[in-house]
Amino acid sequence: MLRGILVPLVTPFLGAAVDEDAYAGHIERLLAAGVGGLVVGGIIGEGPTLAPAELERLTRVAVATANGRAPVIVATGTNGTASTIRATLAAGEAGAAAALLVVPYYNKPSQEGLFRHVEAVAAACPLPLVLHNVPQRTQIGLAPETLKRLTGLPRIFALLDEDDSPSRSNALAQACAGLRRIAPSGQTAWPPGLPAPHACLAPLANIDPQLCAHQWERRCAGRIEEEARLAVPLIRLQAALDLAPEPVGLKYAVSLMNPAFSHLPRLPLTEPEPAATAGMRVALAGLASAHESRHCEFM
Repeated sequence: MLRGILVPLVTPFLGAAVDEDAYAGHIERLLAAGVGGLVVGGIIGEGPTLAPAELERLTRVAVATANGRAPVIVATGTNGTASTIRATLAAGEAGAAAALLVVPYYNKPSQEGLFRHVEAVAAACPLPLVLHNVPQRTQIGLAPETLKRLTGLPRIFALLDEDDSPSRSNALAQACAGLRRIAPSGQTAWPPGLPAPHACLAPLANIDPQLCAHQWERRCAGRIEEEARLAVPLIRLQAALDLAPEPVGLKYAVSLMNPAFSHLPRLPLTEPEPAATAGMRVALAGLASAHESRHCEFM
């Protein structure tokens, strides 16, 4: 489990409800492109706005659609331990292969509190657990010493770490040697002193799974020049998407490629501004050129 690119799924809405048909169709397209896994209900999927019943239903749709072709990982972390346990148990009952536990946000627990939070979830839930450290969103992060303690718990098997501080890599090399590592994006540099990640979280794969997969494959194979050429249009696309709050731009771009997929986010997110949508259209045109170039140079 956890190889290649993992796609944090965007969530289409039909009015106030989740559009399950569009969601299943989007997943089918990603699976046809050979993605390595699906992540349900993260920040890209507007997870904070999903009711528990909606998250469970999205998990069931993803599991049924995948039908064993790729693992389904569900973002079950909240800022409360009891609610995280309930969500993780529900994900397991819905057929998820693993749960993604973000560091509790907003209330800024101590390192001991973070350890006890994860310890309680691991003790109560049978699912394999992926730790998600993203201090730029949670305002608190897992210290290397805490990570080292957590690796001794049952069911903790992987880490998605988005702390890009310069001093982080050496500490991680010592703290999480036993964990499978997930890179936070295909464009993120691999920290020195650490082996290559086992997988990559690829939000842009919602738009172009094939290009993301080819870039990641060439990067892992050490084909640096080819990887760099494939990365250029993806970096430009990300810059265009960043003109709107995440995942507003991403959903808009998906809707351009699939008109059945609504780009409308849930409040408090709103539609992208015209200047942002114009930039996204230009960036998407660049993807088409990248595919033509890839066929000419690499095939």
